[in-house]
Amino acid sequence: MNEATTAAKTDRKNKEIVFQVIVDLCEHNQGASRARIVELTHLKMTTVDEQVKHLKEDGRIRALFNGLYEPIDTTEDRPVSTTSMGRGRMKLEVGDVVLDLTPRESLAIAKQFAGHLIAFRNG
Repeated sequence: MNEATTAAKTDRKNKEIVFQVIVDLCEHNQGASRARIVELTHLKMTTVDEQVKHLKEDGRIRALFNGLYEPIDTTEDRPVSTTSMGRGRMKLEVGDVVLDLTPRESLAIAKQFAGHLIAFRNG
C-alpha cells in the first residue's frame, strides 16, 4: 500500500470517528463542540477541523453556531397511519408494514410513545 492510499484510509476513518462522536454527543443532549470532539477522539484540532469541513461539505452535519455541530437527519420519513378497529383493536401502518394490534399491545406502544413525547417536549 502506498502512502497516498494509507492517508486516504486514515482520513476516511477519522471522518467517521468525528461524525460518530457528533452523533453520540447530540443523542445525549451534549454540545458537539470542536474542543469536546478533540477531547473524546484524541485527534489534533487541525484534524478535527478538516473532518468537520468535509462532513459539512457532504451534508452530514451543520453548524448550530460557530464551533458547535449537529448531525443532519437524512432518513426519509415513511407515511404513518392508524385505524381503530372493533373490540379495541388497532391497525398501525408504517410505510409498507402493517401491524394488527390487540388492546394490550396498543396500550404498551402508547406508553412508550408518551415517554418519547415527554422527552422531546423537555428537550
